[in-house]
Amino acid sequence: MCPIKRALLALFGAALCLQAQAEPPLHTGYPEFYRSLGSNLFTGPGAELSLPCTESPRQCVWVNAMRPALTRFNAELWTVPGDLPSEPKRGTPDISFDGKDLVAGKQRWKLRNAINLAPPAWGGTDPIDPENLQGITVWRNGASMCLELTHNSSGRGVRYTGVLVAHGGKLYALPPLFASCSAILQAPGKSFSFPSNSYLDDCTDNNARGLQMDYLLPDGKTRVARYLLQYPHPEDPYVFSATRQ
Repeated sequence: MCPIKRALLALFGAALCLQAQAEPPLHTGYPEFYRSLGSNLFTGPGAELSLPCTESPRQCVWVNAMRPALTRFNAELWTVPGDLPSEPKRGTPDISFDGKDLVAGKQRWKLRNAINLAPPAWGGTDPIDPENLQGITVWRNGASMCLELTHNSSGRGVRYTGVLVAHGGKLYALPPLFASCSAILQAPGKSFSFPSNSYLDDCTDNNARGLQMDYLLPDGKTRVARYLLQYPHPEDPYVFSATRQ
């Protein structure tokens, strides 16, 4: 091979390498992307709650053990999931959520009094019928706690997850679009930040070209970071590249 062709091939290879380095990697899910940011306040798989219900009248409550269910409702007859233990694991407080009150040990937060950082249309502080939830997963870090509330939904509705964060003695309802407890990051002053997501170009759920992700402090106004997500296939918002602005 002549020296000129060899040099051209070397330059071409270097250009391809630089192009590959310049293109941000593709992510295949939001929890994975959130974890890649680092400084996550809640880590690990979380603990799933169960839903026992009284027989008559029918009243249901999400709990991590049967003991907090019996504390919440004084009834003799129950329908109980078979894998629900009588008491929570050692070192874990009794946790219950009946759609109105969240209880962890001796602490109680009323959902209606939560700081609502979600869009008004979501109704983040409205009462929830426990049986309208498909599941609840809980994460704890010291005195802080995060709940992911998965609603019974289908289609594009699965993009929305209720997230409640108990931190510093207060309860917060976060924006639901692509929400996750893994998205909560530590912030200076023992605070936290969370993503407020919106589709680019004011698009709805229908084939948006990307997402603007603003990380805000709990005042709901102070932005600490912004990411722009691009969807190579607008019909699939779970595959994307992300760049920090």
